[in-house]
Amino acid sequence: MIGAPVTVSCSSNQKIQVRTLSGHFAMTHAHTNTYVDILDVKLNQKMACDAAQVLAKDYAYEQQIDTIVCMDGMEVIGAFLARALTRDDLYSVNENPSLYVVTPELEHARQMLFRDNLVPMIRDKKILVLCGSVITGSNARKAVECVSWYGGEVVGIAAVFSILDKVDKLPVQFLFGKDDIPGYEAVENASCPLCKAGERVDALANCYGYSRL
Repeated sequence: MIGAPVTVSCSSNQKIQVRTLSGHFAMTHAHTNTYVDILDVKLNQKMACDAAQVLAKDYAYEQQIDTIVCMDGMEVIGAFLARALTRDDLYSVNENPSLYVVTPELEHARQMLFRDNLVPMIRDKKILVLCGSVITGSNARKAVECVSWYGGEVVGIAAVFSILDKVDKLPVQFLFGKDDIPGYEAVENASCPLCKAGERVDALANCYGYSRL
C-alpha cells in the first residue's frame, strides 16, 4: 500500500523540495521501498532554476563544460544550468559564452543515439550528463557509453536524487541523497525482500512518475 506523501527539503536550499511515498515500487532495474517524486524540481520553473544554481556550484569553478546531455526529461534544469555555468564571472573556468543542451534519442530497443547534426555538439566536447535519478547507475552508464562512442568526454554526472557517489570512476553530484530519505532501500529485482515476503508491487515507477497496479 502506498503511504501518504512526505515532503523533503534540500539541505543546500530549503526551497527545493521532493515528495517521498512509501510502498513497493518496481523500477526498470530495481525495486524500492520508497518513491522519490522529483517532478516539481524538474518542471517547476522557480524550483528548477534554484536546483540549477546549486548544481552549478559543483562545476563553475572547477570543470570546463561544453555540452549538457539531459536524461530523464531534465531539459528545463539543463537550460538553467547552462545559463548558470556561463554567467560572466571572473573565477569561472568555463571559457564558452554558451553551452549546448542536448538530449539523446532512444530507439525501440532503448539504444541511445545522436543524429548527425547533433554530433558536432558531442565530439571533442567536455560533457556533463544530467540525470533525474541515479539508482543503479544503469542509465547514466549508458549515456556515458553513448557520448564516448560519438567522441565526447564525460567529465561528470549530476542528478536531482542519487544513492551513488560515483558511476564507475565518474563522480555524481546530487541535490538529494540516500541520507536525506530515512529508510530508503533499492535492490536488484531478483533480490527484492518485499517480493520474497510475498508483498505485491504497488506501482510501476520511473523518473517521470508512477502508475498504481
